[in-house]
Amino acid sequence: MMCARCGRDIHKYNTCNYCKRQVCTYCVKSSRRVSKTIRLAICKDDWSKLQSRKAFKSATKE
Repeated sequence: MMCARCGRDIHKYNTCNYCKRQVCTYCVKSSRRVSKTIRLAICKDDWSKLQSRKAFKSATKE
């Protein structure tokens, strides 16, 4: 499988919750666990977009 952001060959991927791309661990800027079952991740491209970063930082249990 290939990383959608950098093109590396990856075996384990994270899905960005804001652009829905499958990215490698090097392309994930930040991730956190909102609850026991929900894990949010944001890629480096979406971190530079202010609206996505605000949504990531203010995410609460849903």
